[in-house]
Parts: sequence; structure tokens; C-alpha cells
Amino acid sequence: MYDVIYIDEQGIETRLADHLANRGDATVIAREAAAQRKAGRMVLPGSNKPTHCVCVVPCPDGDDVARAR
Repeated sequence: MYDVIYIDEQGIETRLADHLANRGDATVIAREAAAQRKAGRMVLPGSNKPTHCVCVVPCPDGDDVARAR
């Protein structure tokens, strides 16, 4: 599962898409959003607070969350 977020110049995160199953779909959304915002793109194992960037962030799916509890 993947989330797509935009991090603005002040470091404020805006979710653009949540829990997408397909990484390719997430990267398409990130690419289009980055082009619209004239921002960079990244695929991250977790957000480390880059700025002015659209990021694809792996996240656990519902089954993984249920197993972790």
C-alpha cells in the first residue's frame, strides 16, 4: 500500500491519495501532482520531511495493521 503526499516549502504535508495498492498508480499521481506544483518527486521508505516535494510513501495495508496489534 502507498500514500501520496505533497510537502510544501514550510514542511506542511497534504495527502493527495491514501492506501493505493499499486505502486505504479501512486507514482503516476505523484508525477502529475509534482508537474502541477513544479515540485520534485520521491519514493520514500518513510517521510524525512523534504520540502516542496510530492512523495510516494509505503504504508501498511489493513491486514498488516491488524496483524501488528
